Amino acid sequence: MSFDPVYSKILIAYDSSEQAKHALEIAARMAAIFKGELIILAVVPPEIIPAIPADAYSGVITTSQFDYYDRSKELYQKSLEEAGKFVEEVSPDLKYELVLQEGRPSTRIIEEAEKRAADLIILGNRGLGGISGWILGSTSRQVVDRCTKPVLVVK
Repeated sequence: MSFDPVYSKILIAYDSSEQAKHALEIAARMAAIFKGELIILAVVPPEIIPAIPADAYSGVITTSQFDYYDRSKELYQKSLEEAGKFVEEVSPDLKYELVLQEGRPSTRIIEEAEKRAADLIILGNRGLGGISGWILGSTSRQVVDRCTKPVLVVK
């Protein structure tokens, strides 16, 4: 009799927050139990840098404005690599893939889950509440509301 795992491909949305780290540990252990694979996805959100006239800088525009987004991508890539090392420590035999995307996190999470035929999406919940949560909405809530795949939100 063969065992057909229910969740053989798990996508974990990772942003290096404490909640995401906790979710990563759960995802790695679940994937190991099901002898599946893990897709660790980090999404670099679009950054809005206000357009400030050059004369506000006395005619000098710093390169940091232009490098900000590239630096963000580097930080997300580094956090992904750290997540990969963590998975290797927790589940040395687990097959995993690191994926870096750009865009709106909830949209990219759903798209990647569809594209890679993930059986389950796991993500942490930062617990945005009150007015912030109401106005902005949370990534986890948007994924749960818009996705047709099973979603596990870890607190």
